Amino acid sequence: MTIFTGKDETVAIEKAIRQLAVTKEQLVIKVLQTAHHGFLGIGRRPAKVEVTLRRKNNGPSISAVNRDKQHEENEQPKKTTPEITMTPEEKLQKQMAENHQHNLAKVKNAMVGLTDYLIDIYQQLGINVKPQLQVVKVHHCEVSLATDRPGQVVGYHGRRINAIEQLGVAFLNYHGVREVELILNTGDYREKRRATLDKLMERSVTQVIATGQAVFLDPMPARERKYLHKLAEQHAEVRTYSHGREPFRSIVIAPQN
Repeated sequence: MTIFTGKDETVAIEKAIRQLAVTKEQLVIKVLQTAHHGFLGIGRRPAKVEVTLRRKNNGPSISAVNRDKQHEENEQPKKTTPEITMTPEEKLQKQMAENHQHNLAKVKNAMVGLTDYLIDIYQQLGINVKPQLQVVKVHHCEVSLATDRPGQVVGYHGRRINAIEQLGVAFLNYHGVREVELILNTGDYREKRRATLDKLMERSVTQVIATGQAVFLDPMPARERKYLHKLAEQHAEVRTYSHGREPFRSIVIAPQN
């Protein structure tokens, strides 16, 4: 038996027919999971079907052959291998490595679903994008959105791409991937945005030193606030702190004294 998935049962069955090179009449089909669209794509699940080739009357089935082969293997004497003892530290390292691989596999599966989710969201906005996975790690993922309309993908002052980024994090959390930093980018927007933040900090520090008054910046995502806090550490004359509540939390740059 083999399991196939698709956006609905029909697509899953057609995929099985293509890959197995058979007709539908040659398959025994069992629906394991029906498709569900979810809300804004969150909670969406594909259809899942289990297919088995129908047995022919003129020969043993594949499963029967496999049982005979297994029986023969069981009758053969098995070679024994010496047991390898491990220290507690080695066992811990092995367990950590296995956990990491398990978590990484979970992230990779969720990121594949996220690409479809991003396509759906932007299609509802009338924008075609092609998500490309750039970095996939347990706690850090980056996706590049290829499009011929980068301005509309980003939105005014980056508000659209930042908002969809937060939806992407919610999607990953729903699918069991937590404490992950997700970065959506299109073209070189993030690089240009970082250069803009560099200039913004330079101007703000100059203004604070010249006037002795604090400067309140516009609300921005947590990642950008963290970057500005780090930049401020290079200037002993000022200090920074965050002000307000999400999603309107912003940076304040004030005199050190």
